[in-house]
Amino acid sequence: MALFLLKSTPPDHLADAPGGAGLLADPATPAGAQMLDRGKAVFADTCARCHSSKAPPPPASLNLQHCAGPNYLACFMRYWKWTQTDEFKTQMREVVKAPDFLEGNYLSSDARIPATLLRTNVCSPLATNALRGNIWDNFSSESYKTLPSVGTVTLNDPFTGERWQYRMPAGGRGYTRVPSLISVWSTAPFLLNNALGPFSEDPSVASRVKVFDASIEQLLWPDKRVHDDILGAKVPGTIDRTTERSQITVPEGFVPDALKPLQGFMHRYAPWLVGAGGDVTIGPAPKQMPVNLLANIQPLPETSDVGAKAEHAAKVVGLAVKLRSDLASVPEGASDADLGKTYANLVKPMLELSKCPDFIVNRGHYFGTAEFNNQAGLSADEQSFGQEPVLSDDDKRALIAFLKTF
Repeated sequence: MALFLLKSTPPDHLADAPGGAGLLADPATPAGAQMLDRGKAVFADTCARCHSSKAPPPPASLNLQHCAGPNYLACFMRYWKWTQTDEFKTQMREVVKAPDFLEGNYLSSDARIPATLLRTNVCSPLATNALRGNIWDNFSSESYKTLPSVGTVTLNDPFTGERWQYRMPAGGRGYTRVPSLISVWSTAPFLLNNALGPFSEDPSVASRVKVFDASIEQLLWPDKRVHDDILGAKVPGTIDRTTERSQITVPEGFVPDALKPLQGFMHRYAPWLVGAGGDVTIGPAPKQMPVNLLANIQPLPETSDVGAKAEHAAKVVGLAVKLRSDLASVPEGASDADLGKTYANLVKPMLELSKCPDFIVNRGHYFGTAEFNNQAGLSADEQSFGQEPVLSDDDKRALIAFLKTF
């Protein structure tokens, strides 16, 4: 199987793709060689600490021998501080300048990066499938299950844009494995949710490079990122919203156990919530409604504790009744604006039952940009990673030229 995967997943270099060579900086020319050398230095200083499997050996003083599980975050913090030193950058530059740097390089450290450092959308790091006692329990390690909390992240209210603090849970969640940059010219849009950059159905080389250029510019120049149609600059990106008035119907077979005993009673006295067949309908939701406010509601608890399960069930029932009661009070023919106000008043109880209360899909990964150092309003955990040098526009262009050779 390993041989098959190696055979089927070699790097696809832009230089070998139809018409690709003409889209690269020419190392045979002085200008092209100078740009690529500069790009290598920028990559070594800013990116290689996470996006290279070749790196200088860490000094013994970092004490990185026993970092699995509960000790991981403290070890990572020591490693991160070392990568900010001239000692690391000088050695890393020599590694990147080596003629065989890209040979056999996975272009990832495969490390777990805390969400407090990445500041990207936390819904993927909050995934629960691999937690202890969950469906993929046997596919995750004990060191994963004993990871500490990364701390507190800063999120935004989807209606007002106001910032608020959310404590990330421990036990495996809160970290993102570093993706490989092999053939990165062909894999945009970026981030785990592919939300950074435009999407194109055209698979041609020219189209892939066009999407890469637009996406990498949004990555390195955050002001070019798409911002929310409703909140604009109040939030650091865009929110996935409904495009028309809609509703969610939960079929009877998928209704949480906590609601099933109430179905007959609620159909009689609240037919707008429970239909004759036992289906539960939530809505209508107005146009421009944050999709994940409803889609991320957690009907079942992530625990086997009887008391916690009962408490969660009570919250589910309470939210369902309040949601439909408030919606039933909206007059017939109400505008989307009126419906939006109703949901705005329900944000807090809905977030208490949300598997992921983060709505900004294209934020974060601000390395090398001034936005990384804009820490006003961030949590102490997010600020603990310190300041980073800001790349000039010429540095960013040189980095892009080097990335295209991967």
